[in-house]
Amino acid sequence: MTVHEDLAQGVWEDLQEKPGDVAAMFELRNRHIRGEMDEGGIYGTGYADALGSSARFRPKQWPLPQHAAFIKLHAMIGAGVVSYVCISTGGTPGPDADRAGNAAKLTKTHKRFTAELDMHQNGADADGNLSWSGELGLSRPTGIFFYPSTCRNAPQSILIYPTKMREGTAPLEVGDSWPSRTLMHLYQYGAVARWPYGSELIWLFVNFKRCSSR
Repeated sequence: MTVHEDLAQGVWEDLQEKPGDVAAMFELRNRHIRGEMDEGGIYGTGYADALGSSARFRPKQWPLPQHAAFIKLHAMIGAGVVSYVCISTGGTPGPDADRAGNAAKLTKTHKRFTAELDMHQNGADADGNLSWSGELGLSRPTGIFFYPSTCRNAPQSILIYPTKMREGTAPLEVGDSWPSRTLMHLYQYGAVARWPYGSELIWLFVNFKRCSSR
């Protein structure tokens, strides 16, 4: 078991101390399995895979600790502890073996950012890194939800406020990566960039408890 999988196991054990939290996890797990986390809505298409994905296992086959890590990430975002910004690239990532092709696509990342792929990796903690210069504008959730419409079936929206992050860097994970690895990076480095399969966007997640904002 890896370090980040140990972390997920700890999150799962903590969740079990509160039956209500376990029920919330299984509710989110069911939404994830049904594909409801990636249909746009509050968080945007590709959101679930950015938190964590696996080509080998569909969400219904995930170990419960990975679902625990997934809901932990989702809860941190909803509470405003973590925020994210989506960044355009030159396309969707190809197979891991096609590092040259993926690196070429990353050269077309939005000009505010520099995305670099480790061409050898050799057991490195991440596939590469993403950096940005100058202040970065983010929309930070407040943890409060509201109904933007009086329509009976109107979905809730999350109340956000603008904030700015100082220049910095984040580990970049390309393709599949367990939610526990995303969570570990946020704890360890205060930020992580995810470029999941099927997405033309890099999702930069920032942990405000580890990174300074303005």
